[in-house]
Amino acid sequence: MISKNNSNQVILRVENVHKSFNGNEVLKGISFNVNKGETKVIIGPSGTGKSTLLMCINRLVEVDSGKIYLENKDITSAKNVHKIRQEIGFVFQHFNLFEHLNVLDNVKLGLIKVKKINKDEATDIALKELERVGLKNKIELYPAQLSGGQKQRVAIARALAMNPKLMLFDEPTSALDPELIGEVLGVMIELAKSGMTMLCVTHELGFARAVADEIIFMEGGVIVEQGSPLEMFNNPKKERTKEFLNKLTKLYGKEENQ
Repeated sequence: MISKNNSNQVILRVENVHKSFNGNEVLKGISFNVNKGETKVIIGPSGTGKSTLLMCINRLVEVDSGKIYLENKDITSAKNVHKIRQEIGFVFQHFNLFEHLNVLDNVKLGLIKVKKINKDEATDIALKELERVGLKNKIELYPAQLSGGQKQRVAIARALAMNPKLMLFDEPTSALDPELIGEVLGVMIELAKSGMTMLCVTHELGFARAVADEIIFMEGGVIVEQGSPLEMFNNPKKERTKEFLNKLTKLYGKEENQ
């Protein structure tokens, strides 16, 4: 477990969030907080609402009821969605890079178009973040010339360049070959050490053990159990949590021993 100096300042507050699609209730009253400098990891079976929850936080999907607060500001009713998305970085499963732009321009784009930062300053910021993710030597390459792990690190640099208050990760390693997963998790571990506030949906148990301040187990649109990695891995209160973690360990246990 990484030693971090977490604050008691609440960055994200999710209160009784509900969301349905075509009459199917995907989120059934989700509530939790994330403090400044914390890393929270959400685990759970497919189709249980984890990705929908992240999209609600970033206003890619609108909640049906409930509230989401970023630093005490109700972002569920905020009119300027673009402003919210500047403050919340989102790293998707499938990178979402612009294929016609090189690495440097992919990272600079939001700074220039959204934040209206001049090109020289945007270049400086982009280079700093690309160095942070170990890709400063790849700035002229295009996405088609990169590995999946490199593409995901560019996506992380692009999100970091906007200087967000919160980073959301939606299964950031699920589209990667096994040998490329480590390079992305390494960047995320360094971010956690640096005090970045992070909410991560993942099945990477080694990452959760090493980095999470709290693990949230979701199933069927509700939070079944939440607790520290020590509690969740060694002594889960709910039988369903134990069963799910045992299955995950069998599926992904090899990476635990690498």
